[in-house]
Amino acid sequence: DNGQHVFMQCCTEYISLLKRLGVYNKTYVQKKLRVLVGSRRNRIATLGASKLPAPLHMVPSLLTYPYLSLFDKVRVVYGLTRIKRVTAEESQALDDLSFYNWLKANRQTERAIRNFWNLIVLPTLNDTVDMVSANSAVMVFQVGFLSDSEGANLGYSTVGLSSLLSKAAQQYIEERGGHVLTGQDVGQVVIDGDRVNGITLSNGEMLTADFYVSALPHQELPAVLPEDVERFAFFRSLRKLGSSPIVNVHLWYDRPVADFDFAAFLDDDIQWIFNKGAILGETNGGYLDVSLSGARQHIDLLASEIASRVAEAVASALPRAGQARLMRHLVIKQHNATFAAAPGSSALRPSAATPLENFFLAGDWTNTGWPATMESAVRSGIACTEAIERIKFGNKAIELTASKLYTL
Repeated sequence: DNGQHVFMQCCTEYISLLKRLGVYNKTYVQKKLRVLVGSRRNRIATLGASKLPAPLHMVPSLLTYPYLSLFDKVRVVYGLTRIKRVTAEESQALDDLSFYNWLKANRQTERAIRNFWNLIVLPTLNDTVDMVSANSAVMVFQVGFLSDSEGANLGYSTVGLSSLLSKAAQQYIEERGGHVLTGQDVGQVVIDGDRVNGITLSNGEMLTADFYVSALPHQELPAVLPEDVERFAFFRSLRKLGSSPIVNVHLWYDRPVADFDFAAFLDDDIQWIFNKGAILGETNGGYLDVSLSGARQHIDLLASEIASRVAEAVASALPRAGQARLMRHLVIKQHNATFAAAPGSSALRPSAATPLENFFLAGDWTNTGWPATMESAVRSGIACTEAIERIKFGNKAIELTASKLYTL
C-alpha cells in the first residue's frame, strides 16, 4: 500500500484472480479509456479511446491533443503503425536497443517523445524511454493500446491494496487446506546436490516439502541461497538484473483540491496525481497521492525536499491546492520497486523452473513477457504451477486452465 496501483483491462489473469477471490467488486474499471493530461498552469487535456475499432480508437483524441503539433501527431501515428507491424520475432531482436533509439530511428521528435511516448512508458515500465528496451515498450503498446480498443481501460482498487488482496487470498488458501505462516524470516534454502531439502526460518525451525517456490524480489533472493548455487549460471544472472525506484508522496489538505480521480502531468515532480480522498470515498476529499515512477532524480533527496518540490508543483498545476492548507505529508521511497526493464533485461529474467529440480521462482520479475505489474505476478504463479505439474505427471502432464491452477 505504498502508493496507488493501477491495472489495465488487458490484465486478464489479474482480473480473473480478483474475481476468483470475490473482490472484483471492490475495484473500478473504466468503460472507455480516458486519461486527463495536464502541465503546470496549462489547461488539462484528454487522451482516450473512441468508438472506432483498434488501432484507430485513439486517433480522435490524439488529433485534439494540445501538447503535440500537427507534425508531431503525424509522426506519432506513423510510430504506432510501425509498432503494430512488429512481429514477435522482431520484437525479441529489439531487446538490446533502447526505446528512445527505436523512436528516433522511426522519425519521432523530441516533443513527441516527451509528451506522448514517455507519458505511457514511464508508468507502465517504471522508467523513461531512454532507459527501457524497445522490446518491452513495443509489448506495452501492442497489448495495451493496439490490439483491443478496450485493452487500455484503466482500473484501480477502491480500497487499500492489502485490504483488497491479503485477507481474501489467505482465506482462499486456508479453505483449501493450505497454511499461511507470518512473522518469520527465511534464513536459508538448504540444498543437497541439485535438490532443496528444506527452508530454515529465523526461529531455527526447518520447513520441508516436495516442492518449493520463492516469490522473493530478485535482489533479495541471493541472500537466502547458499553460495553453492553460484555454480549455476542461472542464479548468477539474477545479480545482473537491475531495479528501478518509485517515490510516492502523500499529501493531506484541509479541503478538496481536485475534481478528478486521477490525472497524468507532463512534469517530472508530479507525473501522476491520484485523488485518494475521492477514490477511497473519504468525506473531506483532500488526500492526494503523487506517484513518481523511475524516480532516479528524487530517490536520494531528503524526504522534506521531495515533499516541498512536489507540493509546489501540485499548487502550480491545481489552483485549489495553492489556496488550501497542506496539513501533513508522507514520502515513501522504494529504491528497488521493480526490476529495470533496461535493454538486455529480457535475457536476464529467469524461468519459473530452476536448475534445482524441486525449486521454482515466482514474481513479476520472472520471464512472463510482461512488465513489472500485478498481471505479471499472477502469470508467474501460473507458470510455477505448470512447471510443477510437468514434473509431477511427467509424460502424463496435462494442460490446465488458469481456473484449475489456483485450486491445486
